Amino acid sequence: MAQKTTTETANCLGCRSLLTADRSVRRGYGDRCWAKKRREDAARTAGFKPATIAKAKELIADGGIVPLRGRRVFRAVSSDGTATYLTAPQACSCKAGLRGKHGCFHRAAATLLAA
Repeated sequence: MAQKTTTETANCLGCRSLLTADRSVRRGYGDRCWAKKRREDAARTAGFKPATIAKAKELIADGGIVPLRGRRVFRAVSSDGTATYLTAPQACSCKAGLRGKHGCFHRAAATLLAA
């Protein structure tokens, strides 16, 4: 479906590209940057620390997490690459996830991908 364009333009707050669609100009983000921002906001509201979110983004960028069942369950690689864990936005089978004190970066990555 074609987006209605307007004479107003703005730059995306995420990637600085030119925005021309009404909806994008109003919210300040293009479609891809808006989806990325929503995922990051979901991870922040889930209570993950900024360092955990950064490590989760690195895990995603390295391809260390893959979906097993749609966007509900994932297989994630450990930080040293020797083990894999089952993870979801709600729980993880790693040591930190089983202790449950703090959200592990595997869960943060699953939350980013599931949002």
